[in-house]
Amino acid sequence: MPPSQTEKTAQERIRILFQQAEQAFPQDPERAQRYADLARRIAMRTRTHLPADLRRRICPGCKAYLVPGANSRTRIRQRREPHVSTTCLSCDHVTRIPLGSRET
Repeated sequence: MPPSQTEKTAQERIRILFQQAEQAFPQDPERAQRYADLARRIAMRTRTHLPADLRRRICPGCKAYLVPGANSRTRIRQRREPHVSTTCLSCDHVTRIPLGSRET
């Protein structure tokens, strides 16, 4: 089913807001957080999903805009199944993203 015009517009605006958040974060982290909050609200209002690459930039625990090195820590882990571990330094919530298995 092709996306409607509303969904296309929402996705476009969400991407723009995340780009602005990325640019604003070094000077004004609060403004970057506001942009991320607006993007989330647009997604909720239009009932569209945030794309996975953007969804991973928001902490599921405290909804903070995550920037690796500034307010989050990202590690690659090998225990059990290989995964990427992102820790929010505000609330200590850990998000694990599984990596595909390596077949040799």
